[in-house]
Amino acid sequence: MLLELHKKSLHKINHYLSPIVDDLTSLWDGLTLKTFEAQEGKKIRAALVLVSCDVPAARKICGHVSALVSCHRCKKRANYENQQNNFAGMDNINEWFVNRESAEFRENAHEWRRCESDASRKRFTKDTGVRWSELLRLPYFDPIRFIIVDPIHCLFLGIARWIVKRIWIDEGILS
Repeated sequence: MLLELHKKSLHKINHYLSPIVDDLTSLWDGLTLKTFEAQEGKKIRAALVLVSCDVPAARKICGHVSALVSCHRCKKRANYENQQNNFAGMDNINEWFVNRESAEFRENAHEWRRCESDASRKRFTKDTGVRWSELLRLPYFDPIRFIIVDPIHCLFLGIARWIVKRIWIDEGILS
């Protein structure tokens, strides 16, 4: 099921996630299971501690906008030049690594849910880089820290090469 998320719209992904989050909530609260060694039952708890997938799927699942627009970990936003988004320009590198806060992300996601039209949601997402994800119903889930990006996709998609060439070489930092 999760393999097909890249084909689903942002709204529809939450419909798939909702029953999974219900189960994860039950596991977080704890279940008592009888085992051979604990006939009276043993309470177990479980949690979702990371989301590991390619960048587009991670963004959709966790409520972030496209990686072409902004970083999910820091407040760096892309420039829009030559009719495309890019992260070029090293003159403001000190501003790149201002970490996003989970509490602010959650607050923005709840605000996104309160938008009354698709147009207002689209504007809100453009301003904040945030939309609602069902995973935010999990009280412990951190939409910033719990995403890890599969590094093999970065290599196969040429992202690492693009970073070195466009940011480091084209900007004259490396020759």
